[in-house]
Amino acid sequence: MFLAEIFNSWQGEGGSVEGSAFGRRQIFVRFAGCDLFCWWCDSKQYLIASQVPKYRYEIKPFSGRFEYKNNPAKIEDVINIILNLDTGDIHSISYTGGEPTLQTKSLKELMDKMREVGFKNYLETNGSQPQKVKEVAYLTDYACVDIKDETARAAKDWRDLVLREIESIKILKEHNVKVFAKLVVTKDTKAENIRWYAELLKGTAPMVIQPKEPIDISQKQLMKFYNIIAGIMGKENVGLSFQVHKYLGVL
Repeated sequence: MFLAEIFNSWQGEGGSVEGSAFGRRQIFVRFAGCDLFCWWCDSKQYLIASQVPKYRYEIKPFSGRFEYKNNPAKIEDVINIILNLDTGDIHSISYTGGEPTLQTKSLKELMDKMREVGFKNYLETNGSQPQKVKEVAYLTDYACVDIKDETARAAKDWRDLVLREIESIKILKEHNVKVFAKLVVTKDTKAENIRWYAELLKGTAPMVIQPKEPIDISQKQLMKFYNIIAGIMGKENVGLSFQVHKYLGVL
């Protein structure tokens, strides 16, 4: 598997909706490689897996000190690193990226091993390939699925991408995964699109809205978007998310 990094930290996204692990301690396994190229991506250096020759791993929990190993990573090494980073208060293992489902075989093997040793699995995915999500859904306990707004410029046919992301959410729900949708918004996000996303998600999974970093959207806009979603999906099915880990100065 091609990885970017492994470390121990807090989950800084997700707000307070069902399925979120916000504020929980996790061990993060960041996969290299992604099929989307959002213009605001904060992991652009990892988008092409073959161009990530090494991955870094934290040598002591929450220390911020790293060492490096060659890609592709060996499953035995990854398991040992995770176990070494276990502080006894880990809510779940977060598989993030990049896009972890692109490396389905390796992801399945790692998730299965983590289940065997008693960890919960938390999948962070862009949901662009529902069939790949389906392959790991039975091993997933929690999931965050992106809804890529038009302003992300993630795909030429962004509406088709959104429909695939909704399909991924439905697949996860069918496997009793605690899942929510995350929508990154900018000052150029349209209210009409917010309504469309909410209508698609109604009765399926909650949604959090998260301002792009650095934040360029006003509180007034955020409140309007929140109000639209709550009106369609219900008051308990919407939340506000920020990348709080950045404010704390941690990974």
